[in-house]
Order: sequence, then structure tokens, then C-alpha cells
Amino acid sequence: MYLNHPRYGNRPITTNTLVTIEEIEKGHWRYSNLKYFPNTVILADIKKQNYAIFPRTLYVDIEEQCETCSKAFIFFAQEQQYWYEVLGFWVDSHCTRCFECRKHTRYILTLRKRYDMLTSLANKTSSEKTQRKELANTLYCLGIIKNINKVKD
Repeated sequence: MYLNHPRYGNRPITTNTLVTIEEIEKGHWRYSNLKYFPNTVILADIKKQNYAIFPRTLYVDIEEQCETCSKAFIFFAQEQQYWYEVLGFWVDSHCTRCFECRKHTRYILTLRKRYDMLTSLANKTSSEKTQRKELANTLYCLGIIKNINKVKD
């Protein structure tokens, strides 16, 4: 069983697009080396992609393993289409973390930005000092801040 994605679920999403295995494996150079689900094809609009040499001519649900938690998840064809045609990611990039680990990474980044902003303030209010200390403690508990003295400041 695959990890759940809040938008796409945890099972391949079947489409009615009929293509051969050969067409799928020519759709992008990575597909021939991955476990993919042939009945999940979405045709790509290469005019909307950022690519250096070879565009992706189609997308297909693929199995990935999260580099953070090591659990299997699906990088959905619909998600790939969104990444490459809407967000403008390079077509040779791929998803290396599951949704939950990506969400956790964004959470930590948000905490760090807020902590850095509060740290850089010259004249902090008492509320800002309290927020900074709470953020420092949270980041220390998460293992992001290593120096306990930063929590005590």
C-alpha cells in the first residue's frame, strides 16, 4: 500500500488514454527505469514545459520511495502535469519526498524564516522576544537548532 496524498489518494488513477509500453518509455527517459502504472497516462502539453533537450510527451503514475521516511508513494501523473506545466519545474526534476515529508519541510522552513526575522530585529517587543524564544525551543526540539544557548537567550 502507498502513502496517502490528500488530493490524489493512495492508488493509481486510471485514465482512458491508450498508449503502448514503448510510447510510455519514450515519454521520458526516467520511465523505463521506474515502476509505473501503464493505465494512468495523461498526454503532456510540451509548450508549457521547461526542458533543456527532451520534453515529457506524457505523464504516468510512478512509484517513488521517500528519501526522508523511506516509504513508498505514488508521484501521480496529474501531479507531474501540475509541477511541469503550471509551476514550471524542469521536466528532469522528480519528486523525492512523500507529501507528508514535503509538508513537514515547508513547516520547518516557515518556522526558520520567522525565527530568523525575529532574531534580526534590533529592538524586539516583549511579544517578539517570547515568540522568538518559543520558536527557538521548537526548532531545538526538532533538531534544527543544535545550540541550547540559543533557546535560553
